[in-house]
Amino acid sequence: MSHPDHQHGDVIAVVTDRAAQRAKEIAADDVLEGLRRELQHHPRLGRLIRTVSEGGQLVELYSTRIEGDVAVGRPAVNVVHAFSPAPPWPPTVRIAAVVPEDPPRPAL
Repeated sequence: MSHPDHQHGDVIAVVTDRAAQRAKEIAADDVLEGLRRELQHHPRLGRLIRTVSEGGQLVELYSTRIEGDVAVGRPAVNVVHAFSPAPPWPPTVRIAAVVPEDPPRPAL
Protein backbone atom coordinates (compact mmCIF):
# COMPACT_ATOMS: atom_id res chain seq x y z
CA MET A 1 0.00 0.00 0.00
CA SER A 2 1.39 3.38 -0.89
CA HIS A 3 0.32 6.94 -0.38
CA PRO A 4 -0.54 8.88 -3.58
CA ASP A 5 2.20 11.41 -2.81
CA HIS A 6 4.72 8.63 -2.18
CA GLN A 7 4.89 6.98 -5.59
CA HIS A 8 8.29 5.26 -5.58
CA GLY A 9 7.64 2.95 -2.65
CA ASP A 10 10.83 4.09 -0.93
CA VAL A 11 11.02 5.05 2.71
CA ILE A 12 12.83 7.80 4.56
CA ALA A 13 15.87 6.26 6.27
CA VAL A 14 17.95 8.15 8.85
CA VAL A 15 20.80 7.40 11.22
CA THR A 16 20.47 8.59 14.80
CA ASP A 17 23.24 10.85 16.10
CA ARG A 18 24.43 8.19 18.56
CA ALA A 19 24.58 5.47 15.89
CA ALA A 20 26.48 7.80 13.55
CA GLN A 21 28.95 8.69 16.29
CA ARG A 22 29.56 5.04 17.17
CA ALA A 23 29.99 4.08 13.51
CA LYS A 24 32.60 6.83 13.07
CA GLU A 25 34.48 5.65 16.20
CA ILE A 26 34.88 2.15 14.72
CA ALA A 27 35.48 3.19 11.08
CA ALA A 28 32.08 1.90 9.96
CA ASP A 29 30.54 5.18 8.82
CA ASP A 30 30.88 4.39 5.10
CA VAL A 31 29.24 0.96 5.37
CA LEU A 32 26.55 2.40 7.63
CA GLU A 33 25.70 4.97 4.95
CA GLY A 34 25.52 2.15 2.40
CA LEU A 35 23.12 0.28 4.65
CA ARG A 36 21.01 3.43 5.11
CA ARG A 37 20.68 3.77 1.33
CA GLU A 38 19.75 0.07 1.01
CA LEU A 39 17.10 0.42 3.74
CA GLN A 40 15.40 3.16 1.72
CA HIS A 41 14.44 0.44 -0.77
CA HIS A 42 14.35 -2.65 1.49
CA PRO A 43 13.30 -1.51 4.99
CA ARG A 44 12.75 -5.07 6.23
CA LEU A 45 16.35 -6.10 5.52
CA GLY A 46 17.86 -8.23 8.25
CA ARG A 47 16.45 -10.45 10.98
CA LEU A 48 13.21 -9.38 12.62
CA ILE A 49 13.84 -9.06 16.36
CA ARG A 50 10.35 -8.06 17.45
CA THR A 51 7.41 -5.81 16.77
CA VAL A 52 6.45 -3.22 19.37
CA SER A 53 3.79 -0.54 19.71
CA GLU A 54 5.12 3.01 19.89
CA GLY A 55 2.52 5.74 20.30
CA GLY A 56 -0.18 3.45 18.96
CA GLN A 57 1.81 2.59 15.82
CA LEU A 58 3.50 -0.74 15.20
CA VAL A 59 7.29 -0.54 14.86
CA GLU A 60 9.35 -3.47 13.56
CA LEU A 61 12.86 -3.89 15.00
CA TYR A 62 15.52 -5.57 12.85
CA SER A 63 19.15 -6.59 13.24
CA THR A 64 21.60 -6.67 10.33
CA ARG A 65 25.20 -7.91 10.44
CA ILE A 66 27.89 -6.19 8.38
CA GLU A 67 31.10 -8.14 7.85
CA GLY A 68 34.33 -6.66 9.15
CA ASP A 69 37.25 -5.52 7.01
CA VAL A 70 40.66 -6.19 8.49
CA ALA A 71 42.37 -4.07 5.82
CA VAL A 72 40.68 -0.90 7.08
CA GLY A 73 40.53 -1.94 10.72
CA ARG A 74 36.75 -2.26 10.87
CA PRO A 75 35.26 -5.01 13.02
CA ALA A 76 32.09 -6.83 12.05
CA VAL A 77 29.12 -4.89 13.38
CA ASN A 78 25.51 -5.55 14.20
CA VAL A 79 23.15 -2.73 13.29
CA VAL A 80 19.69 -2.37 14.83
CA HIS A 81 17.07 -0.42 12.93
CA ALA A 82 13.41 0.36 13.51
CA PHE A 83 10.95 0.35 10.61
CA SER A 84 7.69 2.29 10.99
CA PRO A 85 5.49 1.27 8.07
CA ALA A 86 2.78 3.63 6.93
CA PRO A 87 0.41 5.03 7.89
CA PRO A 88 1.24 7.68 8.97
CA TRP A 89 3.04 8.78 5.84
CA PRO A 90 5.76 8.43 4.83
CA PRO A 91 7.15 5.13 6.11
CA THR A 92 10.44 5.60 7.99
CA VAL A 93 13.52 3.69 9.12
CA ARG A 94 15.70 4.78 12.06
CA ILE A 95 19.13 3.21 12.40
CA ALA A 96 19.41 3.26 16.17
CA ALA A 97 22.45 1.24 17.21
CA VAL A 98 25.80 0.08 15.84
CA VAL A 99 27.44 -2.60 17.98
CA PRO A 100 30.89 -3.99 17.10
CA GLU A 101 31.39 -7.71 17.51
CA ASP A 102 34.12 -8.92 19.80
CA PRO A 103 37.28 -9.86 17.89
CA PRO A 104 37.97 -13.59 17.69
CA ARG A 105 39.99 -14.92 20.59
CA PRO A 106 43.33 -16.52 19.78
CA ALA A 107 43.47 -20.28 20.23
CA LEU A 108 45.03 -21.31 23.52
